[in-house]
Amino acid sequence: MKIRTKLILLLSVLAFTFYCLFIQPELLGVSISEKLNLPLGSLISWSGIVAYTLFLHLFIKLPTTSILLKVSKLLRYFHLGLALFWLPVSYFISGNLAFAFQNKPIAFKLWVGYTLVILLFPLILFLLKLFNKTEK
Repeated sequence: MKIRTKLILLLSVLAFTFYCLFIQPELLGVSISEKLNLPLGSLISWSGIVAYTLFLHLFIKLPTTSILLKVSKLLRYFHLGLALFWLPVSYFISGNLAFAFQNKPIAFKLWVGYTLVILLFPLILFLLKLFNKTEK
């Protein structure tokens, strides 16, 4: 797939995610499965996190130094894995697919921390890129 097509697809998913989060938040509560207690918001959030991760990986170029290149590739796979496993890990932490943390403040803090790691992880990749420039 060409980079332009990937970019348009990822931006579309991100735009839809932000639209649902900020303009039509009532869509997030729509239940997909009553049996599983699965709201649409869980899937929208998950797809947004994965799209965010892939989008940033398109823009953060890999370092050229051999060691930094290997580390950066490994970190990219790790970051993508964190994003892909966000929904199952969130389910494991909260105990439900609606991510309701009633009377579980420690679980909520753990979930927020996990989500923040995914969202802030590109800073590490960006710093590796900057470190590569200073080494030349």
